[in-house]
Amino acid sequence: MDERRTDLAVQVIFALSLGALAALWLSGVAARTLARPVGTLREAALALAAGQRSPPLTKSPAEFAPVFSAFGRMANDLSLSRDALEAAQRRTEAVLQHVASGVLAVNANCEVMIANPQAEAMLGVTLRSGTPLTKFAASPALSALVSRVSAFLLSPGDEASFDTTVKARQLNARLTRLPSGAVLTLDDVTELASAQRVLAWGEMARQVAHEIKNPLTPIRLGVQHLRRAYRDGRGDFSDILEKNVGRVLEEIDHLDEIARAFSRYGTAPAEREPPQLVPLAEIIQAVLALESLGESGVTWTFTNNVSAQGDRAWARSDELKEVLINLLENARLAHATTVEVQLDIHASSLRICVVDDGDGIAADVLPRIFEPHFSTRTSGSGLGLAISRRLIEGWGGTVDVTTELGAGTTVRILLRAADGAAN
Repeated sequence: MDERRTDLAVQVIFALSLGALAALWLSGVAARTLARPVGTLREAALALAAGQRSPPLTKSPAEFAPVFSAFGRMANDLSLSRDALEAAQRRTEAVLQHVASGVLAVNANCEVMIANPQAEAMLGVTLRSGTPLTKFAASPALSALVSRVSAFLLSPGDEASFDTTVKARQLNARLTRLPSGAVLTLDDVTELASAQRVLAWGEMARQVAHEIKNPLTPIRLGVQHLRRAYRDGRGDFSDILEKNVGRVLEEIDHLDEIARAFSRYGTAPAEREPPQLVPLAEIIQAVLALESLGESGVTWTFTNNVSAQGDRAWARSDELKEVLINLLENARLAHATTVEVQLDIHASSLRICVVDDGDGIAADVLPRIFEPHFSTRTSGSGLGLAISRRLIEGWGGTVDVTTELGAGTTVRILLRAADGAAN
């Protein structure tokens, strides 16, 4: 009896063990059956996440058919979207490659994101993605451009435009704000500017003839008066001689001034000495001291917001004095009672502002004030501001004017600072 019980127990244990093994084997088969499609989905999802195309999905068990179908539709939609995006990118690259304008995009840190070959050709440098644009700030040819782009990124404005000269190319530049940077568009207007200069010189020739004719008329009349008085044997001939000679000498001085002004404007930048680092505060103070000697009734002030070690910028000392004297004289002739010259740091440049409370300039003539033959005064030669801008741009700087009729004018000069001076 005991043996039978033992045999029965062994049989039961064997049956249970066999059943357990069968259950384990069946569960493994079921797990593999379930894990295989899940693994396939996982591999496909990882491929999509890595930007690769999804591998083809094998036939799935009926239980997974809806999941596989939905995943396949998603993968197909992503593939179509990727193809459309790549096609749009190729079209954009093709446009950038063949457009006549130079296009340069920078991020908020002023690092190059994209640049087409035209931009590289216009600027004369290689612009690889990730290159800091400030790397070229030390280049005399590009410092003004880099300064304007850096200042734009720090400003709240959405658009800006300016003209600049890079290696004998005259470029029109436009900046447009992006959510994370800006796009700089460059157009080579050298030929257009050359044609405009030819027209301007033609107009200037007419202006020269007109300016010379004005003093010649009183000279002729004075000489004719002297001849008549001499022939008539006038007793007051000596007084007439003195008066007319004085008038003739005044007109000759006027002619000399006209000749020197036109000669100054016509001097090519290449014929001048290269710009040097000059102390701006010292030059401004010297010019203001000179203006203070006159009895003009104007109060001249100087506000210096730059340290003594940081006020050096690229310019020519004599030319900077000439520019400042012209601006201060313009303010005086505009009936200003107070004129303030300000020196401060603007981005990585040094800025000189001449602020007056004079008559101001009408909005309709403001765009023409830098033209070489334009003047708001009947006695002006129309060359003062034209020469000033030509000199400033010759140093690699820029100048702009804001004004309000009846409320005064502000002239801003932006100059390249010495390395580290404007920090």
